[in-house]
Amino acid sequence: LYAVRCVADQPNDAVLSGPIQPRLLTAARLLYLIVPHHIHRRGLHHRSYLISPERRAHTDRYTSSKSMRISPFLLPLLAAAAHSCAAFVVPTPSRSTDRGIVSTGRRSDVASYSGLSVSAASTDVGAPGTADLPWSELGFEFRPTKSHLRMVYRDGKWGEAELVESPYLNIHIGATSLHYGQSCFEGLKAFAHDDGSVYMFRPDENAKRINRSADRVMMPEIPDETFVKACNDVVKDNIAYVPPYGSGGALYLRPLLFGSGPRIGLQPSEEYTFIILVIPVGDYYKGGLAKPVDGLIVDDFDRAAPKGVGAAKVAGNYAADLIPNMEAKKKGFPICLYLDAATHTKVEEFSTSNFIGIDNGNKQFVTPASPSVLPSITNKSLQTIAQDEGMTVEKRDIDVTELSSFDEVIACGTAVVVTPIGSLTRLGANGEEPSRYQFTEDVGETTRRLYDHVRSIQNGEVEDEHNWNIKVQ
Repeated sequence: LYAVRCVADQPNDAVLSGPIQPRLLTAARLLYLIVPHHIHRRGLHHRSYLISPERRAHTDRYTSSKSMRISPFLLPLLAAAAHSCAAFVVPTPSRSTDRGIVSTGRRSDVASYSGLSVSAASTDVGAPGTADLPWSELGFEFRPTKSHLRMVYRDGKWGEAELVESPYLNIHIGATSLHYGQSCFEGLKAFAHDDGSVYMFRPDENAKRINRSADRVMMPEIPDETFVKACNDVVKDNIAYVPPYGSGGALYLRPLLFGSGPRIGLQPSEEYTFIILVIPVGDYYKGGLAKPVDGLIVDDFDRAAPKGVGAAKVAGNYAADLIPNMEAKKKGFPICLYLDAATHTKVEEFSTSNFIGIDNGNKQFVTPASPSVLPSITNKSLQTIAQDEGMTVEKRDIDVTELSSFDEVIACGTAVVVTPIGSLTRLGANGEEPSRYQFTEDVGETTRRLYDHVRSIQNGEVEDEHNWNIKVQ
């Protein structure tokens, strides 16, 4: 989009130029028909410093010698009709055409004139929720966005971060991530607040966890401050894709670190690539807290071996869940619960989420202490909230038979936040009757309270007492 720009010699007017977003063009045409005396034709004027020389050549191919001049009276109507405040964002001053790489330097983010605010939700980093997406129907799936962030580690140090528009990577055929699984990743979210600002939820904790995972598979450390700044920069560049406040969605960040240098013998790579892709998302399980889901206890497969890499967020851990996950869904169970690999008598975790058991009578919040379980940042946050509310938090072994003592069971993680579990079924072997542990048919009181509290913090609706939110700026 080529923004509404201030006309150098007409400070009270603005020129709309460039390849116009279809919805914006439709709105402009509509307004032209309704109030023709407010819109008239004139030659193109712009302040040359708003467009780089290489960008100007590109722009001239798409703009005619005429542009629409729009009166200040009509701009708010046009913004509302177009439903796209992103149309008012000034393009980045410098951008390389090589591989779609975008400069990470600070840019002008919002065009305004005569004191007019383009959107009530606009901030100094731009306006969230201005991409043309069905915000109430997002689900949890890949959607293309503007860019991803990329950094490369060579010669013992990290290079500069780049914002890359192409969604493809050019990787060596001998890369250690492809042959030996030298790869780990993270997941975190950014949320729009009601004043139009955007905050990331606990990215400092993700920085610590990715480094623990990297250390386990011999990859270099990413300094915490570098990780958090990279998250900030990629969210800022994709600010239009942050779901708007009130939509229930978030911008999901997926940092990924992998060996990109060639090795055929089993040894660490000498080159590593770190990327962060972003995706606007809704609920992981359709309906979110609307209805508890039924889970299947897995006996035929194990998620992680004792003393293995279960506590690291490495890619291979999730590949092990593909078959049991698909088989469970065919049987009508959208989520799997794994037991300890050694004895199959203790609860460990769900496919992509930590396990939490709630005993309302004793005000207990119980979660496994297994060294094979990935430490969840969402679980850590919920434990703090539960303690603040007077619950006792216990991290210990949980025998399968203890499932019957819980009033509520929760699957928690960054993607799902909180998913209530309605029941857990363990299929019988050799014709035996299956065991079924029934919990709440509706969302449990404690589940909803914990969920509402953490979401209220993420959305900026209650005081952030523990300073978990970090502002994008």
